[in-house]
Amino acid sequence: MSGNRGLDASLAGCANAQALVDGSSGNASDSDSDQELLQHDIAKFDQSVREFLQAQHGEPETPFPGRGIARGRGSRGARGPRKAAKPRGDITARLAKVNQAFLSGDYSKALDLVSEVIRINAETHQAWTALSSIFREQGEHARALSAMVYAAHLRPKEVSAWLECAAFALDTIAEAEASNLHTARLCYSAALRADPVNIEARLGKATVCHRQGHLAAAIQEYKFVLKYHPYDLEIVRKLAEACIDNKNTESAVPSAIMAYRRYFDYEIENSALHGSTAPWLDIGIYVELIAATGRYAEAIQELKALSRWLVGRVQEHYWDQWQMDDCEWDEGDERRSHVPQFQDSMFGPELYGLALPLDLRVRLAIYRLRLGEEEEAFRHLTWLDPDNPRTFDFMAEFPFISYDLASEIAKYGHPQRAIRYLELLRATTEEPDATLLVQLGRCYQAMGQQSTAEECFHAAIDADEYNIDARIELANMYEKAREDEEALILAAEAMALKEAQGVPPNEPLTQDQLHKFSMQTDRGIRGIQPSQPRQGPRQVKPKSAPTTRILPRRYRAKRFANPDKRRQEEHSRAIKLSRQYEYVRGLKQQIKSGSTDLIPVWIESCKELVDDFRSLKRFYTWDKYLHFLGKKQLAEQAASEGASTELSQMFERLTRTLAPQGESQMGPGFDNHQGISFDDWLDLFLDYAIGLSLVHRREEAYQVCESARDSTVFQSPQHNFAIHMAWSVCAINTNDEEKCITVARHLMRDGGISDSSRMFALLSKLCQSPVSWYTSGPAQKFILRQIKAIDMTYEAANKNLSGTGTLDQDGAATEKLNMDICLLMLYGHILFTSTSYTYAIGYFLRAWALDRENPMVNLSLGLAYVHYGLKRQSTNRQYLLLQGQSFITLYVQSGGNEPRLQAERYYNVGRLFHLLGIGYLSLQYYTRALEANKAAGENKLLKDIILVNQIISLLSTNNKGLAHELLVKNLRL
Repeated sequence: MSGNRGLDASLAGCANAQALVDGSSGNASDSDSDQELLQHDIAKFDQSVREFLQAQHGEPETPFPGRGIARGRGSRGARGPRKAAKPRGDITARLAKVNQAFLSGDYSKALDLVSEVIRINAETHQAWTALSSIFREQGEHARALSAMVYAAHLRPKEVSAWLECAAFALDTIAEAEASNLHTARLCYSAALRADPVNIEARLGKATVCHRQGHLAAAIQEYKFVLKYHPYDLEIVRKLAEACIDNKNTESAVPSAIMAYRRYFDYEIENSALHGSTAPWLDIGIYVELIAATGRYAEAIQELKALSRWLVGRVQEHYWDQWQMDDCEWDEGDERRSHVPQFQDSMFGPELYGLALPLDLRVRLAIYRLRLGEEEEAFRHLTWLDPDNPRTFDFMAEFPFISYDLASEIAKYGHPQRAIRYLELLRATTEEPDATLLVQLGRCYQAMGQQSTAEECFHAAIDADEYNIDARIELANMYEKAREDEEALILAAEAMALKEAQGVPPNEPLTQDQLHKFSMQTDRGIRGIQPSQPRQGPRQVKPKSAPTTRILPRRYRAKRFANPDKRRQEEHSRAIKLSRQYEYVRGLKQQIKSGSTDLIPVWIESCKELVDDFRSLKRFYTWDKYLHFLGKKQLAEQAASEGASTELSQMFERLTRTLAPQGESQMGPGFDNHQGISFDDWLDLFLDYAIGLSLVHRREEAYQVCESARDSTVFQSPQHNFAIHMAWSVCAINTNDEEKCITVARHLMRDGGISDSSRMFALLSKLCQSPVSWYTSGPAQKFILRQIKAIDMTYEAANKNLSGTGTLDQDGAATEKLNMDICLLMLYGHILFTSTSYTYAIGYFLRAWALDRENPMVNLSLGLAYVHYGLKRQSTNRQYLLLQGQSFITLYVQSGGNEPRLQAERYYNVGRLFHLLGIGYLSLQYYTRALEANKAAGENKLLKDIILVNQIISLLSTNNKGLAHELLVKNLRL
């Protein structure tokens, strides 16, 4: 199947031709840059095919005819791709077999046959198209697309082939969106090189650029198409949409305005559109584009003129000179009768006020408000009575215009009327909308209804947990009400959101954004972007949701609510937490019983409880709590901003007021939260952290441990020890060697007992990591500082005893009392592991002086001397080896006569002589180890280890017969 392997290599090269090159394509805005990308990718693919052919034929590498040959301007060689040669007879025969196998459904055979054709001649166009069809039938769309692209570039002048590739890439875009969009764009660019005026390719490329976010390129393509089709309304709409989405609105929108103006001028001169067939929605889009540039008077004039044309009164040009009011569109003739030319009007009243659609009338009201003409604006709003059922239907159909209108009314000092519209709009939305709720809260606040405003802001945070505006409004309210603590927390949350996201996901809508949303009415969206229906004045969401929560969910008490209502809410919350805790305990018991499928549910349930606990300020100091809310020290951030924003000024002001008050104060006998003891809360924290580590959510597990450590209610030595033990388990589960060493060092520093030194070695061994963390410089310095501190204490005790006659005896007693043998041995083993045998022996000897009968000390000393003797730099190798054997002898003699311990000691001594190359001694000790192990009940693991080493020792002494006999005797199949 060498052909298939070569085919995979070829397709891999072809995949390179459609790979997404972010750095290159990000700035590409015309077909030239796309052409360069495509040529580069095709050249790489050609190289892979040449290598494949060379491997098959053993031929020298030669470029494809007609490619890769640089020609100057004066070259007389043929330009463009050469004409494809007619396939040879054997190729034609094989292609016929491919077609037969494909039609019979034998795709595997067809794939083998077409691979053989490509191996013979990789430029056979029919082979690549057949290969694409095979892959498509097998559901391998990526490989099918690769084959299609290469088939197309074999015939680059066939526009239809490139368009087919692009269409297929877009049809299968769900499988690899970014890559397929890039491939489709390259294919459209290739089609444009073959036919620069191909409208389908231009529109396709513009659509792809728009989806990629390359709006400047999309706008250029739409403008190019409009040169040839200036009156195509669909293209004008697409251009308008691209201009609206473009960040640089001021430079982009005028081109859309000009396109619409050209279209309307043409329609006015050459057609007679009337009634329901008229494009009312396009008038709304057009005037909103003008309003987006701040030209509200021009927007009003264009709206009235185009509406007059659509209703059939295009002859009444005199209204263009009457712009002081909108009496042309009044319901009655009272004001119109004062216009002299109106006296001769031949049109009935149904073509005036009643003929103007309500959404355009609302736009007139908005523009008049922005011009400061409130009286004229409110005349239009008489058509939009909140008590009329028709108004509810209008807001359901045009939510963005309705929101824009209410915001403008509130801005110009009419909050009560704005509230009526906003509440009506709120009733039309299926889900709570944060933007709407924030605006509604501001209106209630302006009316002095603080409690209702607070509820709206809280509802906005519940609807969008990353909402910044609601937090700022609440912080301002609480600061004025002297609720400084909650105000500071909200300000810190808002700053943390800004820091974490740069541009918050729910940044308040600017005036320009409101214009954009207003023009995207439900009717307008159907005409412009059917694939993205709108439901309400929703804020701009981030392109991708954050993978981890920026802020913890927390309970937010309503400070302006009725006291009875607050007590009722607190009671309900306590009951909910208690039930949640019992539910978590039940889940844990079920998981212990084997229901592992409940682990995700248990983790989520724990998260709710832990987040609730962590969100309470009274369990943390101010600095820890504010650090918990943000990734950095927010006070420093506010200072660095130089109080440039109101938010930073508020934060700095509240910090000066509250931060010096320091620690949280707990009442006497305060040992529980919501009826759950703090010990149970700590168990929940640690269980949750370990559970997160088991599912490889390392950072979240560490954050939970850190929150437990920083809490003011978990500060006892027992709590501290339990937290760090759980922290070490999380580090082991996630294989984090650095955190293991950090936790071990903490336990050594605060523990002060021998077990803490053993814990350091144990954690270093359990974590599957290189030994470098165990023997690192920081670890050595840390332990050496502890040894020096003990030595200084010992020296001070000696000085105090210097006047007595019992210096040696008392001094030795003092050393035995203060010096930790495990600490000396740990440092010695770190030096031993880093091959610093000379220094390791020094610390082992200090431990030996304190406990001469300790088997571990004697074994370590013996091994250290032997390894030191085996080093090339050793000065007296014979002495060192004998010294090591003497300590090994002490090791064998110590520890009692228990068979199990004797088996281990004999094995260790056998390994030592094995290391030294003294085979007959190692075999003796291995044999004695086996006998002792048998007497102890035969530990199978130890027995297998001894036998393996015994066989290796026999082989090293060239005693192959005995080794074979021992192997056969103990081998179990």
